[in-house]
Amino acid sequence: MADSTPQIGSGETPILDFNDPRLADYRFLRDRDLSGVRRSEGLFVGETLPILTQMLAIPGITRSVLASERMSERAAQVITQSASPDVPLLIASDAIIEQTAGFDVHRGALAIGLRAPLDRRTPSDCAFQSANLMIALDGVINMDNVGAIFRGAAAFGVGGVLLSKDSHDPLYRKALRVSMGYALTIPYAWCDNLASTIYEMRNHRPQLQVLAADCSRSAQNIANFDAHAQTETPPRMLVVGSEFEGICAEVLAASTHRVRIPIAPSVDSLNAAVAASICLHRLANQLG
Repeated sequence: MADSTPQIGSGETPILDFNDPRLADYRFLRDRDLSGVRRSEGLFVGETLPILTQMLAIPGITRSVLASERMSERAAQVITQSASPDVPLLIASDAIIEQTAGFDVHRGALAIGLRAPLDRRTPSDCAFQSANLMIALDGVINMDNVGAIFRGAAAFGVGGVLLSKDSHDPLYRKALRVSMGYALTIPYAWCDNLASTIYEMRNHRPQLQVLAADCSRSAQNIANFDAHAQTETPPRMLVVGSEFEGICAEVLAASTHRVRIPIAPSVDSLNAAVAASICLHRLANQLG
């Protein structure tokens, strides 16, 4: 029987040298993330064991795991019991990990993932052509909002997420953590031109309703939207824009409906992730 024990570095002892070449992927994570280098390398970073567990459940996307000595046994168990039992496990002290990453990895576990299997999806993929409920992000640049929207999307059964090219990366380390790892499991696709993509999807799916979340008083109260829905509710896509700019004119024009959440007159808008979750809850209830 083959040994399924994870590879622990090149031996069973922790890495003691900050300059050890096996730590190259983990070096200066914060600086590389902020500069965009990590994305250009085709990699992403997961942190905390729950996120690592999500990564390891998808064969072929985890390059390695780095755990502190105090977390090494738990990390080894997670790897062994996953769909990716051959992923190498590197072990180092908290001090070495902090020095390497450039910040305090207080939960003691990191992993390097390969972006390509997740980034290569397109809006023409089956997931987007068959989903009953989707969401599109138009210029949502706040990483916390992007992560929280993916978490809400998972809660309300969203089958796919479209991202304008200027939206924040859902695989950015903090966004992925805020999403609770659901950015790994909900299909997403980048759009060079979100408005054109929406028009193309409407051509392929004439019944598709595209609901733009709009703060203007001319938008329809989402609580009243299609209150008398037919037995079979048509497929729907919710579009959410940035908190400051909202949805661009081109994407608004590509939408079939404008909906709003009634709020106090003294408040101009809701947080994008909060608004998205409220709208998705309403639409998911209509889908039954």
